[in-house]
Amino acid sequence: MDKRLQDFFFSEQEQGRLNFDADLKYADLLRQSLSLFPDGDLPNPVFDLMELTNSLSFAHGLKLGLRLREWAHS
Repeated sequence: MDKRLQDFFFSEQEQGRLNFDADLKYADLLRQSLSLFPDGDLPNPVFDLMELTNSLSFAHGLKLGLRLREWAHS
């Protein structure tokens, strides 16, 4: 992901505007996923995969929103 988009993604999380834990389905699926691992932590590759998919989804949504705004103003 573009470094600026990644910085924006983390900034949105830190500011509380992008809160995955607030989504009940996400929180439930995360709880179920964590229960699969006896030590209670996701293995690094699984955690990295989740971070990457979250970042990619955010980037796609942001780009789509910008294209929709551009389309609406044309």
